Amino acid sequence: MDPIEWLRHGVGEAVATLQTAGRLPAGLDLMALTLEPAEESGRGDFASNAALVLSRQAGRPARAVAGDIAEALGAVGGIAGVEIAGPGFLNLTLAPTRWADMLAALLAAGERYGASERGEGETVTLAFRPPDPKSRRAISPARRDAVGTALANMLDRLGFQADRRFGEPSAQADLTVRLGPLRVVTGQAIAGIDGRTGDELDLAALAGSVGEDAARLGLVMHPAATALDLDLDLLADQSHANPAFHLHYAHARCHALRQAGAALVPDVGDRLSWDISAFEDEGARLILRHLALYPRQIDLAVRQSEPCRLAQHLHGLAAGLHRQYYRSLGAPYLRFIRDDDRLLTGARLALVLGVEMVLKSGLALLGSCAPGEMR
Repeated sequence: MDPIEWLRHGVGEAVATLQTAGRLPAGLDLMALTLEPAEESGRGDFASNAALVLSRQAGRPARAVAGDIAEALGAVGGIAGVEIAGPGFLNLTLAPTRWADMLAALLAAGERYGASERGEGETVTLAFRPPDPKSRRAISPARRDAVGTALANMLDRLGFQADRRFGEPSAQADLTVRLGPLRVVTGQAIAGIDGRTGDELDLAALAGSVGEDAARLGLVMHPAATALDLDLDLLADQSHANPAFHLHYAHARCHALRQAGAALVPDVGDRLSWDISAFEDEGARLILRHLALYPRQIDLAVRQSEPCRLAQHLHGLAAGLHRQYYRSLGAPYLRFIRDDDRLLTGARLALVLGVEMVLKSGLALLGSCAPGEMR
């Protein structure tokens, strides 16, 4: 289950318990309650404004309401800790058992993770227009191809049938996407595109300079409605500054780690092979948050017509994996493969498998491959 929806249900139960006990009044409106991933390290996994929202209705100080909710949440299994911050925000930390449940569900779902039948087979026609409806500027064919393909893939993933004949806005269009210009294409690699302006380039021209995967990922990493300055040299660079390299390397690193640990833990999907204390580490929980929120990001990307939501989420997931790997080089107890601890290795390699699966799935939605090794 989506951890945000699960926590929303848990907070709702806590409020109901307090109402039954007469510590909060009946008839409270929870619609304005929010739950968001924690923005700062050491501040739990998710943050909620529940106490701030309810204090106004209950006529009580927010921190007092937060204290009551924190106490009631102590009886909800799967929540390891609740911290009251600032004027009354609740910082919530999930228990390792809860993270283990979510990871096990992800691995069990396999290629279906993040998929749904919400669309019920409905056909969706995509159209594109400039952000300014009065503009006569031509739509960039390269951006239209990359953004349109990514959105169509995600629509199909959610049970719709996307019409891939991307056209101009019309009465028949079900989804109109605002698409900003491809203003400038910079770098030494520009020599291969014959002096054409960015908006004159199709995807094949960009792919001829940096490869199709790098071109597609470079075109969907930024909000669709904004103007995009594309640096072809960056997209050809073999460094983490290049989003394509960053994402591909994370997938290849996962593949290599799993191969290296296969002899010690042949079946990382078997929960009996896990020591879930591995999920107490903050770096591991950051990765788990990204994995758990992957289906939500697909849905939001479609609702907002912004593939960059998914692209940036995958980028954050890859960054968490790389960061955890580099941390482990200087801290042997964090190593993914521990010859002296098979169960800890099993839990960490299960996490790695989850990252590998989600990166492969997400990259495919964005129109990219997921290499098992870097060349």
